[in-house]
Amino acid sequence: MMKKTLHIAMRRVQRGMSLIEVLVAIAIGLIGILIMSQAYLTSDEFNKATLGAGGAQTNGNVALFTLERDVRMSGFGINHSMTLGCGNMNWFYNGQYSQNLGGALTNIFVAPVVITSAANTPDQITVMYGTGSVRTIPTLMTAPATASELTIDGIGGYFAAPTFDRLLVVDKAGSPCTMMQVSGLIPASSKIQRLSTASALYNPPGGGAFPVYGTNDYVFNLGTPVVRNYTITNDSLRVADPFDLAAGGAAIDLVDGIVDMRAQYGKDTNDDGIVDTYNATLPASAAEWRQVLSVRIGLVARVGNYEKPTGANCTATTAAPTWQGGSFDWTNFTTVTNQARCYRYRVFETTIPLRNMIWRFS
Repeated sequence: MMKKTLHIAMRRVQRGMSLIEVLVAIAIGLIGILIMSQAYLTSDEFNKATLGAGGAQTNGNVALFTLERDVRMSGFGINHSMTLGCGNMNWFYNGQYSQNLGGALTNIFVAPVVITSAANTPDQITVMYGTGSVRTIPTLMTAPATASELTIDGIGGYFAAPTFDRLLVVDKAGSPCTMMQVSGLIPASSKIQRLSTASALYNPPGGGAFPVYGTNDYVFNLGTPVVRNYTITNDSLRVADPFDLAAGGAAIDLVDGIVDMRAQYGKDTNDDGIVDTYNATLPASAAEWRQVLSVRIGLVARVGNYEKPTGANCTATTAAPTWQGGSFDWTNFTTVTNQARCYRYRVFETTIPLRNMIWRFS
């Protein structure tokens, strides 16, 4: 009897867990997995939001710094009453003329900063400055130009090899203005050669279609001029140099995630050295350009973290971002289902003094 009882007890011990116990264990495990998964998802969303905001902050700062650096340099070498307001510059490169002369090359408007505005689209900003640091004061032509030479009142500060400086020749009336290139110098007679050579591709053969200039017209040394056109293209800050484009180059995407850009001129309308008004109206004359002392720029960087809509409506951002110059005027924010509203944005803005306009000598 004792043996039988012991056998039954041992069988009971070896039966293992019951179905109810297994189900309870599974339920506890599922609850634990659910809690851990929810914690992980919450942490992951927090990390994405943090990284997205940090990325937008970095992109906006880099974009604004890039623009500010160029705008501060703008106007060097062209901050003179005779160049400001001369309009589109005549220029030539390796067989092609600028559009204002009937060619295909991009028109270049001679000005420190050109703001191109259109409703509901990002502004474009084009900056221009020279690098001829030796000769910053213009010279005068002392005889009518020929197809191959310019005779001026002194060639100091002008260079052929290795830089082959580019010149801006301006009519004494202020227009037209034409870019030429130094191909050689004749010091004994104070002459600059403007021949078309392998090192001076900006000179058309025989003077080409360029205007004829005469005595007392102005010659400015631009060195190697810089012209950069900044645009917002495919949600990136893009820059294009018309001189590089003419030589077969391409536009460059600088910073991703920049979705809008606005700019305004800061103008001193009463000649007291203080900016009185801001607007995007392009100055129409040298007198109006002399009023421009600064440029105000606003950028919008998008946070890359997509936020799911509530029902059919995107609610992460429900109104167009604003800046000191007003609203960015995005029409897509008027449609509640537009995907642009499912992202958050950061606004960056600054006011940049145009030191070369403030310190201009004429």
